[in-house]
Amino acid sequence: MARPSAIARFFVFLATSCVVGGGAWLFWKKQTEAPSAKAAAPKAPGSVTTASVKKDNYATDIEAIGTVLADESTSIMPNVTETVTALSFDDGSVVKKGDLLATLSDAEEQATLASAKFSLAEEEREIARLTALVKDGAAPEAKLQERQTMAEVARQKIREAEAKLADRRIVAPFDGVLGLRRISVGALVSPTTVITTLDKIDVVKIDFSVPETTLPHLKMGTEISAHAAGAREKAYTGKLSQLDSRIDSVTRSVSARAEVPNPGHELKPGMLVNVRLAMEPRLSLSIPERSLVPVGAKAFVFTIDNGKAKRIEVKTGRRKPGFLEVIDGVTEGQTIIADGLVGLQDGMAVKVTGEFAGPVAAFNPEQNAK
Repeated sequence: MARPSAIARFFVFLATSCVVGGGAWLFWKKQTEAPSAKAAAPKAPGSVTTASVKKDNYATDIEAIGTVLADESTSIMPNVTETVTALSFDDGSVVKKGDLLATLSDAEEQATLASAKFSLAEEEREIARLTALVKDGAAPEAKLQERQTMAEVARQKIREAEAKLADRRIVAPFDGVLGLRRISVGALVSPTTVITTLDKIDVVKIDFSVPETTLPHLKMGTEISAHAAGAREKAYTGKLSQLDSRIDSVTRSVSARAEVPNPGHELKPGMLVNVRLAMEPRLSLSIPERSLVPVGAKAFVFTIDNGKAKRIEVKTGRRKPGFLEVIDGVTEGQTIIADGLVGLQDGMAVKVTGEFAGPVAAFNPEQNAK
């Protein structure tokens, strides 16, 4: 069989190229016309929810670990070495100032007091007799003065005996709650023996430390809240009452003290608590955190202008759960888009379907386990 000539082969190649090129041109034309047709078709408005720019407090609170102290606290101990004859309290009793707690043996002091009172009575009778005699000139005045001196000595002995008796009656020095009883009747006690403890805890003190950098912002009376380690759901509120006069050169912190009402006596001396100290309010513009659209190093939000989305740049500051501080870019009361940001573009028509209801609550494993 004869091979096709070169001219025949050229015409076959030319025909094939024309067919392939025509197909490619038709495909390209359809591809370019399709997006144009789609762009020409009107898009449905995007559904969004809105939020209003409001002011909120973005002050940074101070958190610290504190220790509970009684408003007044003491260990009840005797002033003398003696035997306990009676105890007049129970463990944990609430007492008033002056209530009798314990009585020590006082037989010798009672006898001394009785003797001193008898001597005084004898001297007063003698003074009365001599006063009449001196008035009549029948006795020297020096004798009367001697008896008056002896009477004053008897009075002093009475006061001494009464003071010794008082040392043997142990009373509460202030209102408060007693601790556990440490001794029993019949025990020989000394000035180093602890009979019980007494704490005034209607109001308690909480000691904690704060960084020295916060000192310019702290004021006496600043509100604090405390949470006990075993009862985090309950907050105890009080006020900052005092700052130490010295700063720790190692930790660069200063000791602070707050006073907290404790009517139920739930806070006990020595208890560990978490303290939150509210700083001076810092009111700033606030937006929902979910409304922010970060693009590279910049941040944007969308507002609504004549039914269309409008993107504006903002400068942000501090964050708090679910919200964000805005330093510049929006104004108070301005409406921004909070939800429906996926695929949203500048100039796109939008349809408002509701208002921002608030951030989703943080996951709490303890509550979810119930």
